[in-house]
Parts: sequence; structure tokens; C-alpha cells
Amino acid sequence: MDNIDKSHDGAAPGWETIYDHPGLVHSRHMVVDGYRTHYLSCGPEDGKPLVLLHGGNFQTGLGSERWFPNMIPLGRNFRVIAVDQLGGGETDPPRNIKDLGHVRVRADHIIAFIEALDAGAVHLLGQSQGSWIATYIALKRPDLVDRLILVDTASVALPAGGMGGPNIGKKFTEASLPGTMVRKHIDPTPEGIREWLVAYTYDVSVLPDPFLERTAELAKKWLPIWDEPWREFWADGGERNKEQYLVDGTHISELVHTLTQGPLIIWGKNSVKGLDNGLGLYKKIPDAQFHVFDKADHLLWVDQWADFNSLTTWFLTR
Repeated sequence: MDNIDKSHDGAAPGWETIYDHPGLVHSRHMVVDGYRTHYLSCGPEDGKPLVLLHGGNFQTGLGSERWFPNMIPLGRNFRVIAVDQLGGGETDPPRNIKDLGHVRVRADHIIAFIEALDAGAVHLLGQSQGSWIATYIALKRPDLVDRLILVDTASVALPAGGMGGPNIGKKFTEASLPGTMVRKHIDPTPEGIREWLVAYTYDVSVLPDPFLERTAELAKKWLPIWDEPWREFWADGGERNKEQYLVDGTHISELVHTLTQGPLIIWGKNSVKGLDNGLGLYKKIPDAQFHVFDKADHLLWVDQWADFNSLTTWFLTR
């Protein structure tokens, strides 16, 4: 599906975003493991829960609202829940600020969040580091997971989460300080956020103004909080980054062959995370399915929103 020409007002033909129909999306909070945790929900309260797990927000605080073109369409068939992870959106930062961004700390919080939902096994859809979290939960707590969707995730496919890995796009690595995922500069304005997301979006014009404005607002809040601990996270030359992807001492990519959910893996043909990395991950997992979207980068659920929503619905209802 070709991208649709549109203005930046969130009113593209066919879109049903959380900004166009705010009455269909509910903003909620609950305390999970002592953390005030924010999430968005839509769809029938008695529907099968589909929990959307965002990837790293890396300084900007962008969390659940990155699913802006997906929640309402998916809400026709599921109780869709998009949660802000620790250190992003409207959820608290970790108690130990040195753990800001740490994927395993965030994963343990999400386990507690799913338990607090008290809804039994849920569908999990994770993107990038959110896929690592979803995979981790499926391995450690399979009782909490029904079906699993993994989206464009070097975090699961590669030992260093994509840092220095094969086929990682230059526009991803060159936007950060050498050997880190610390962005060289983020301007917390709508235009600055658009520039930041050029590295992840096939066609940055797809991003509507309400999304850019909200992300800029979050960035103003979170950039000062992230600055020192995130730089410190990388002060050891990336060793802590490698360690965070281990499960009981083994990188998660060496454990995915034990998954029993038969996940759907979705990748962008133009992804900065490298299409071959996605194919390699698919080959490791029994009963997995692999789907590639053309004209799609790392934010493929935005780049090809309509097809993404349709594919997700098909996989979870087939």
C-alpha cells in the first residue's frame, strides 16, 4: 500500500487515530509495584486483551501514543491496552534512576502490570525493545501470554541490540553518539521531533501534527530526567547494554527456539534494523510466520498503518 499524501493535521483519509476520536480512547492509571503506571485503552471491556508494548523512548519519553493509528481499528476486535513503560509517557521513572531505559527492569514492571489486569493470558504485541519484553515474558511467564507478535526488533535478533550489528542502517547509528544510543541532539519542538523520527520512518510526512506536538511536550518533560543516567548507562563502552538483553546469562536470541506461541514476526523492508536480521530471527523460531511490509521503516505500524492493523487482526483472530 502506498503512503497517502496528507497534511499534518491528523485527518488523513481512512485514519482513525486517537487524536481524531479521543472519545473512544480512555486514559487510565493504576499503581503497579509501587509505580504510578499510565495506559491507554479502547475497545470492549470484556474483549480479549491485546497489550501493546512500545520500544525504547530513549530520552524523549514517547510511549503509548506511538500507537496512535492502531488502537481504534484494533479495538473493534480486542480490548486494546497500550501501556507507558517506566521512564516514559505518564508513568513513573524507575526507583533506581540508573535503571532508566533498562529493558529487563521495564519487562519485570510489565509482568506486574499484566498480573494487575487480572485478565488471564493476553495477546502481546511488542515493537523493537518492546518485542524483547514480549519475548522475555513469553519465556519466563508463558501463563500470561496467548499469542505473540514481534515487530522490527534488533533487540531480540542481535546480541548488542543492534549496536554495531550487521545490516543496521547508518541513519540510525549516525544520529547517536559513537557506540551508544544517546542521541546527539533532540530539539523538543514538533519540527525537532520530526527530524528525530526521520531515522525511523519511511516517509516522515505521515506523522500528523497532534502526534508531533504531544511528543514534543513529553520530550520537554523527560529529556532533563534522562540526560545524566542515560549517558552513564553507556559509560562502560556498551557492556551494560549487552547485559540487559540476557536471560539467566544467555542472550534471548539463543532461547527463542523454545517459544511455544508460534509468533508472527513483522519487519519493514526498508528498516534501519536490517531486513536480514528479521529473516534470521524468523528461521530460529518453530511455527513462526514472517511478514515484510514494503515502503516501511522501523515505525512500520505507522508507515503502513492500514495493512498493519489488518494483518494483526487476522493473525490474532484466525
